[in-house]
Amino acid sequence: MRTAILAAVLSCALSGQALAWGQEGHSIIAEIAQHRLSPEAATMVEQLLGKGHSLAAIASWADDARDARPETSNWHFVSIPLARDNYDEAVDCHPADEATRGDRIVNELKRLRNELRCAPGDKQVEALKFAVHFVGDIHQPLHVILEKTGGNDIIIDLFARGDKCTGSCIPQHDYMKFHAAWDSGLILGTVWDWGRYVDLLETGNGWLTSPEAKVSGIDGGTPEQWAEETHKAAQAVWALLPENSVLGDAYYQRVAPIVSRQLGVAGLRLAKFLNDAYASKQCPVP
Repeated sequence: MRTAILAAVLSCALSGQALAWGQEGHSIIAEIAQHRLSPEAATMVEQLLGKGHSLAAIASWADDARDARPETSNWHFVSIPLARDNYDEAVDCHPADEATRGDRIVNELKRLRNELRCAPGDKQVEALKFAVHFVGDIHQPLHVILEKTGGNDIIIDLFARGDKCTGSCIPQHDYMKFHAAWDSGLILGTVWDWGRYVDLLETGNGWLTSPEAKVSGIDGGTPEQWAEETHKAAQAVWALLPENSVLGDAYYQRVAPIVSRQLGVAGLRLAKFLNDAYASKQCPVP
């Protein structure tokens, strides 16, 4: 039975990197940013998306668009080797892929900084949808790792109680790609609903109330810096992967703070990214 399950999981593997965070993670990041939009940015978001539409509602749009537009495929990730700490554009950007699958997320985010403010018509709406998604993607640890196609080629057994399976609850075996565990498995092991995860981050001892979240400039930085910072988190969570590939309670407890931190800081940085883009009408962005 276990062999059959693993074969089924492998048969569903995508070529290249998988979709990042999943709907839950992207919605969490977008909702955190929504709470922190400047009046100017909130007005622009309403004008572009329509009254009553939230950032969370369009946070996963880029994953749907990727199937129809393969030239956007590589915008979702950057593949930095585990042994290297720094982003190297000459090596990691793969410009030869641009014609068919695009370049990488770092360059696309730099382009979006200008397109958010200056692109014409529907292109400006698309820029907002891409920006909401890609600021999230670049903070998902396994989206900045080269090895094993960002963890897609490693099948794990997620067998942890998490924060939902308490008392006499017995955890269930859940076979998936290591990458998918970080996309959504660990989040879904924490809460039933992504809105509850936002509440956990925003209140009590949640990461957004922590001293680190209050540090001046935590919401700043460049896409290159974000990729390198996330890569350090990726090195840590990769090193914690057990040899038997069973992600049990010990793994969950070790990495849960990293999940929360990456979601929280991505939300802060998305808010600033949009606030800065919509702060003036000057084009191109200086």
